[in-house]
Amino acid sequence: MKDIKDLKKHQNKIFIAIAAVIMVGVGIWFYFYWQVSTYYKTDNAKVTAELRTVSPLASGRLVKLNVSEGSLVRANQVIGRLNSGAYLRSPIDGEVVKLNVVLNQVISPSTAAAVVAQTGDIYVGANIEETGITKIKENQEVIVYLDAYPGKKFKGHIEEIDKVTQAALSGNATSYTTSGTYTKVTQLIPVKIVIDDDVELNGLIGTNSTVKIKVK
Repeated sequence: MKDIKDLKKHQNKIFIAIAAVIMVGVGIWFYFYWQVSTYYKTDNAKVTAELRTVSPLASGRLVKLNVSEGSLVRANQVIGRLNSGAYLRSPIDGEVVKLNVVLNQVISPSTAAAVVAQTGDIYVGANIEETGITKIKENQEVIVYLDAYPGKKFKGHIEEIDKVTQAALSGNATSYTTSGTYTKVTQLIPVKIVIDDDVELNGLIGTNSTVKIKVK
């Protein structure tokens, strides 16, 4: 009798252990199902801002340079002068994030002398696959993870959804093989996400991000 009781106890323990494993498995499955159905997640996102290139209207030798990388500038501010009388002017308010020229260098209208970022409007730019874009609406809540701030998350919202795909914007909307056969490529739609929490984004343009957009 004792052996039978011990066997039953052992069987009960096994049953309880199996039931616990099943419950944990169901709980994990439910959690991931809830996450997938509630959020659209992508790591195809970066901290960005409007970037504008500065070029002269005429060719010449650069004889005056008034800025360096990191300089803050105003729209139409002169940042350089050529011996031909042409000027380099900032097209927007912002920060010089890239300077590609040095004094006495000969440059032309095709020269990207500098890049100015509109640092007054830094945001997270995410690329949403066309298969999921119908779930995305303006003003939806977003949880933002920034690689520059590991372990932290920030609240944000969808501010703008582009009307065309990223490929169309870059002029590369179709894809063909060397034989001329069309290859279907999943298209991406750029989305602008504004972070609502107070976080310092200056100096982070181009850094990676992951976003979870609440779609339910």
